[in-house]
Amino acid sequence: MEKLEMQEVQKAALEILKEVAAICEEQNLRYYLIYGTLIGAIRHKGFIPWDDDLDIMMPREDYIKILDYFATHKEEHKHLEVFNPDTCKDYPYMITRISDNRYRIETDNEKDCGMGVFIDIYPYDGLGKTWEEAVQFGMKGDRISSFCFLATREHYKWDQLNTFVKNILRVPLFYVSKILGKNYFQKKLSALAGVKSYDGSEYIGCVVWLSGGERDMFKREWFDEYIEVPFEDASFRVPKEYDLVLRQTYGDYMKLPPEEERIGHHYYSVYRNE
Repeated sequence: MEKLEMQEVQKAALEILKEVAAICEEQNLRYYLIYGTLIGAIRHKGFIPWDDDLDIMMPREDYIKILDYFATHKEEHKHLEVFNPDTCKDYPYMITRISDNRYRIETDNEKDCGMGVFIDIYPYDGLGKTWEEAVQFGMKGDRISSFCFLATREHYKWDQLNTFVKNILRVPLFYVSKILGKNYFQKKLSALAGVKSYDGSEYIGCVVWLSGGERDMFKREWFDEYIEVPFEDASFRVPKEYDLVLRQTYGDYMKLPPEEERIGHHYYSVYRNE
């Protein structure tokens, strides 16, 4: 079976993004490039060269609508499959991945659930009307999602980006999470989804997978308007206030990281199905 090079994975993921973005435009659904994909769009006019990840965010209301769309239009997008806890019992995350079934991935440290090349869709919920409310609610999701992530790992893996002390402290947390299990944490995270209205909140974020903590909590008004920016051979929506969004999460996002940190953070290999 043929293993894909980085550029081939990027090309395949970009084709998924184009298709998803076209659906959003056709159905009048809100979406925006986010996280490293947004950095790539602004800093590189495309992919971060050492990364094959593509992330978009959607307000919860629009996120539900696109999932409903895929459920009723399977024949029109036969090569695309939706992965989330509702569609696949072994799927480890609380966000949705749109996967191309013409490929398959072999993961390094999680159970194989049949995915191919994919893009991530992060559902954004309201976090509250004040910063204090947002932090209190959001950090609850952050803590639970951290346990959920550990529960879905096959074995404990030393994180090179964490300090020695933090890695040591995470060892007992890993075993506690494995005992309680993925389903326990996913149920708790599901209870947080949609609790606070996106449009009725001053602060927003992906409460079911808030891995960056306070850095991933944003003012909703930063996303109220959008612009389109080039990304490889296409263009996509980004928040009009993308600079505020990126500085909130990354600080000086235009500065390249040290060479030793210029590596992808998805640990898998991709193969083309024959």
